[in-house]
Amino acid sequence: MPAPMASAQVSLKNVLFATDFSRHSSEALPYVVSIARKYGSTVIAAHVHSTSPLGAAPPTVELQALAAQAMKEARASMKALEAPLRGIPHEFIVRDGDIWGELSSIVEKKGIDLIVVGTHGRAGASKLLMGSVAERILRQAPCPVLTVGPNVSGEPGSVADIHTILYPTDFSVESMAAFPYAVSLAQEDHARLYLLHVIPEPVDELQETFLKSRIHALIPPDAKLWCEPKVFLESGDPPQVVLEMAEELAVDLIVLGTKHVSRFAGTRTHLGMATAYKIVRQAICPVLSVRG
Repeated sequence: MPAPMASAQVSLKNVLFATDFSRHSSEALPYVVSIARKYGSTVIAAHVHSTSPLGAAPPTVELQALAAQAMKEARASMKALEAPLRGIPHEFIVRDGDIWGELSSIVEKKGIDLIVVGTHGRAGASKLLMGSVAERILRQAPCPVLTVGPNVSGEPGSVADIHTILYPTDFSVESMAAFPYAVSLAQEDHARLYLLHVIPEPVDELQETFLKSRIHALIPPDAKLWCEPKVFLESGDPPQVVLEMAEELAVDLIVLGTKHVSRFAGTRTHLGMATAYKIVRQAICPVLSVRG
């Protein structure tokens, strides 16, 4: 399999920041600002108020009044984003309706290249970025999704600094689709890049040498990285190994290639959506999921 065009510049012209104005959304904002400044992006900050999340009967007069008040408060909350986005081209959108339906419409109409969300990491339907909605975004978004999970922490001034990036690969077409993003971000941030392949069980020395050389072969000779990427071959349960390596190496970002999975299909690959969502919920750093 030929190496991907990793040295080609990734284009992130339009970044969608999906927010419910919670603390978890606020913690994702520094990454939006950092990416927009490095890639010259336009930021579209969007909030969708879901008045009838379960598709119930038409709302009563009281519910309509509450919805109108919620929309008013959302527009006021958007104004607080003016300061952190100063100097960055941006647009604010507040809508009412089905959350993913409205967000997907924005993605299509605005030509979104990246969605950034902060996720609570737990199930629920009352907030925009509770676990169930974040998972839906991950499963259905046609563009990469950067998720900032509940275990991500850091100082406000340095939280978006990316010094180390972990890229797990299973050599599939889907994981290869994520590699240009890993390399591009490593270039933009002058970050160290770690490449990881997880196997079910330990292998002998000859097989280990072969697999490591195969991982090294993914790196194009013209990739303008400030230091030599480091390769890891580990055995065990893939999502658990990824999470443990991210913590052991103190990485600032995980870049995952994920398979498209229909709602009727199971997930058999170790870098499928079930794995990606588990990593998103538990990772100590943000996760960039790129669907192949």
